[in-house]
Order: sequence, then structure tokens, then C-alpha cells
Amino acid sequence: MEIKITRSELMKGLGLTQSIVERKTTMPILANVLLEAGNKNISFTATDLEVGLNCTHQAEVIKEGKVTIHARSLYDIVKELPDDLVHLKLKDGNWVEIRCGKSSFKIVGLSPEEFPALPKRGAGQTQRTDCSLISGMIEKTAFAMSSDETRYNLNGVYVDFSGGENGKTLLMVATDGHRLSIVKRETEKKWNLSKGGIVPRKGVMELKRLAESSSDAPIELWADAKHIMAYKDNITLVIRLIDGQFPPYEQVVPKKGRRVLSIGRDELIHALKRVSVLSTDRTRGVRFAISPNNLDITASNPDLGEAKEELAVQYKGESFEIGFNAKYFIDALGAIDDEQAVLQLGDETSPCLIMSEFDRGFTHVIMPMRL
Repeated sequence: MEIKITRSELMKGLGLTQSIVERKTTMPILANVLLEAGNKNISFTATDLEVGLNCTHQAEVIKEGKVTIHARSLYDIVKELPDDLVHLKLKDGNWVEIRCGKSSFKIVGLSPEEFPALPKRGAGQTQRTDCSLISGMIEKTAFAMSSDETRYNLNGVYVDFSGGENGKTLLMVATDGHRLSIVKRETEKKWNLSKGGIVPRKGVMELKRLAESSSDAPIELWADAKHIMAYKDNITLVIRLIDGQFPPYEQVVPKKGRRVLSIGRDELIHALKRVSVLSTDRTRGVRFAISPNNLDITASNPDLGEAKEELAVQYKGESFEIGFNAKYFIDALGAIDDEQAVLQLGDETSPCLIMSEFDRGFTHVIMPMRL
């Protein structure tokens, strides 16, 4: 293999692989990026066996071939090179010579035959959709994913491509057992993919990153029982779905609570941030004391002190108290674009339903906590 490529193009390709490669691994090949030169292009492939990425960039191909090189080392070298043509040449087995201007390096690679092949797309069409729709839905759900590795089926976002009753509904759901976030969006065309599955945390972040990349091009999706694949411009993202059953989330969503209050979203967020400073570090618990037209938020920490915020709210029901994790509330309120937050509650042990006044496709549930 021998190519000449501009430093900027080389940086683009290598930059995309950095968040994919596995740095702490017992398989050294997973820390490498696969370079394949041919047909006036060079392709970059990286994988950690859960998420894989391939992208192609223009290059002057002098000799076709392929090799794997340690992704981080190559990226760090190219990052510091002058803005000029970079000459890559495979020689003496798997050694790669890198020359740019008066700089030269030799890096040992690994055999490309050892590199795991990315899964191939199966039968069926892709579905083209707007990038902002995908990234927006991820923003409203990803924060609710579980980080508990023992509950592996909650370590991602459930994506349903079945289309719902009208065939045009895209659904994303995430939960960690203490909170639940659901987003539904209507699309112009019917979804012709499979029913979807649980996209792991890393895959969710990479899908969002791809959707938010600089190009205005739409994103194309394909799914089967084991993988979701996303295509945009010259990039292919392959995500292995979590092999598990997502819990029946519909059963957790309460019906409309008999106690409904409305409050300024930003006002509540800032009050929660201030009060939670004096909550316990582990639970971040705060107490809501709700009475007609009034909300008192308090927190107590024997090592630090006490805090109290009094807020005006629109509420006409009976007085009651209930405890919540402040961080859960702050995260949920941050996903709402409205000026007013609408909270629906039952009794002191029932979950809180947070709805958006204008975004009917967003639903968030927070379980109460004992303080």
C-alpha cells in the first residue's frame, strides 16, 4: 500500500475513529484502525465489536493495499504535522512509513487479516430521515439510560421502528428503573424497517454524533434483529443491539394525576440546583411541600446544613409532601423546551408525570423517594 493524501483529509478520517477504537482491551487489534487503499480512495475502519465505523476519503493511490495501525498514535502524529501532503507507504511487512515535509516516522502495524470484519447489511431498504429529528430524540431520552452494568438491558435506548398504528411513528425510550423518558415523533414516510431494539450507550452517542456532523445531508437507517446501521455522506456506522428484553415501559406510565401544578421551567431548575447543593451526595434528595399556589423545596444534610426555596406555582389542590432526586428533575426539565413545566402527581408514593404543554410526543416519569 502506498498513498498520498492531504493532512486535512487524513485528520477527518482518523478523527472519526478515535471515539470508536477500544483503548483498554485484551485484543490489541481493536486499538488499531484499518486503512484500505484502492479506487482513488482510502477507507478508515474502527470497531470495538459493539460499535463499528467506516469512512472513505479521497487520496492519490499509488499502490493498493491495506494495513492496521495503532489509531491513537497515528492520530497524534498527523495532528502535529504541517498542512501539506502526507505520504503513507507500507514496507517491510507491516511497517508503515509516514512522510510529510521534512518529517518522517515508521510505525509497526498489525496484519489486516486479524481485524474483525464489520457486519454486512442484509435484505431490505433503508429509511431516510432528518438528522435533527434523530439527535433531538436522543437528547430527550439518553440522559435516562442506566449506568448499572448488571442491568444490561437498561444500558441503552430502546428504538422502535415499527411505525406504530399509522406506520409513521418513530419511538425512543430510556429508563434506569428510577425514571423513564419517552419520545414519539411523526415522520413523512412510513417506516419499513424491523421493529428495532436496544441501542447500547456508546452506540447512542455515536449515532447522535453522526446526526450532528457538519453536513446537512439526511441520515439513512437500516435495522434487523441484531444491528442498526446508519449512513450519512461517506460514513457508515454499525451498532450491535443489546441482546435483551426491554421492560414493559407502558405499565410504568401513570394515568393523568389528580394533582396538577404548573411552574416556570427555568425558575424550578435554578431553585433545584441551589437547594441540591445541601442535599446528600448519594441520593441528591429534596422534599417538595406543595400547597395552593406555593411550592417549598427543602434539603438537609447533617454535615453541611439546610436549604429552602419558596416558589409560586399554579396549583389549587390539597397540601402534601413528596421527595424526589433533584438531578432527575433537572435532567427532565432540561429536555423540555416550554417556558412552563407541568407536573402531574397522585399521592405521596406515586410517580410524577412531567409533560410538555406543546410537545405532545414527550413524556417523562420520575419515581418518588423516601426522605
